[in-house]
Amino acid sequence: MTDYSKKAFEDSTRVFEQLVGCKSVEQAVEIQSQYAKKAYDTYMAEMSKIGEMYVGLAKDAYKPVEAAMTKKAS
Repeated sequence: MTDYSKKAFEDSTRVFEQLVGCKSVEQAVEIQSQYAKKAYDTYMAEMSKIGEMYVGLAKDAYKPVEAAMTKKAS
């Protein structure tokens, strides 16, 4: 999450600098559109990673319960 936050901040700072130097509204809209798409894609990828981590955590947390149930059934 720290790496993601740092990268997101750097990206937004870079976009702000590009917007300040825009010569036209069309150019500003294009820069903003590209940034929004990239930010969304990056966010979704990061949320996917976090979801996978939670699934792994749940599986690991369930292993002792599963082992106890298997032992009890035997």
